Amino acid sequence: MQPAWILLGGLLLLTGCQNLPPPEVIEPTPPVRPVRLQEPMDGGVGRVMSVNARLRFVLLDYSLNTLPKIGDVVELWREDQVIGELKVTGPIRNTTVLADVVSGEPQVGDLARPKRGS
Repeated sequence: MQPAWILLGGLLLLTGCQNLPPPEVIEPTPPVRPVRLQEPMDGGVGRVMSVNARLRFVLLDYSLNTLPKIGDVVELWREDQVIGELKVTGPIRNTTVLADVVSGEPQVGDLARPKRGS
């Protein structure tokens, strides 16, 4: 008698599964743009990362901004004033670039901005 109960239970399970509605299709969401914690206000601003005073060049970092082109002249800013000029000479590596000091005395942390009127 046991095989009959097993057969009957199996038939009930199979018929119950056939009456389920089709699974709901979930559409994938479009990829979300990652949030950058420090959005640049001006896309052309770099920061002085190191200074070689003897050879008169600096390493500029443009991590969140657009790199200048080789040959561009940029202004060197400290707080709210222009303190010098740099000429981008390269090489460009990832988000950094080397620039020659044209005028001024750069320090680590100074900003390099595109020259006004350029």
